[in-house]
Amino acid sequence: MNAEEFMRDHAMKASSGRIPEVLGDLTPEAMSQLAPMMAGGPNPMTGNSVSVVSSNGDDHLFDVTYTGDDGKSLTMRETVRQMDGAWKIVKLEKPG
Repeated sequence: MNAEEFMRDHAMKASSGRIPEVLGDLTPEAMSQLAPMMAGGPNPMTGNSVSVVSSNGDDHLFDVTYTGDDGKSLTMRETVRQMDGAWKIVKLEKPG
């Protein structure tokens, strides 16, 4: 699995409510950034779109937009890195 496949799989898990699996994809640092990012976002998330932003060394950046049936959407810039043989989301931020 490459970084983009991981990110698309992660977004699909998030959009189908598989929260324990979603949290397992995050480093502790990224997990601490999650709650503030989710405030005011779609609840529940039911759709997503993933856009490749860039790759810089070991880091792969994606803009992921999550949507809900309530008409709300939330876009996060997610930094993915391979750590100990597994892909992990290491940083969440608002796209700038």
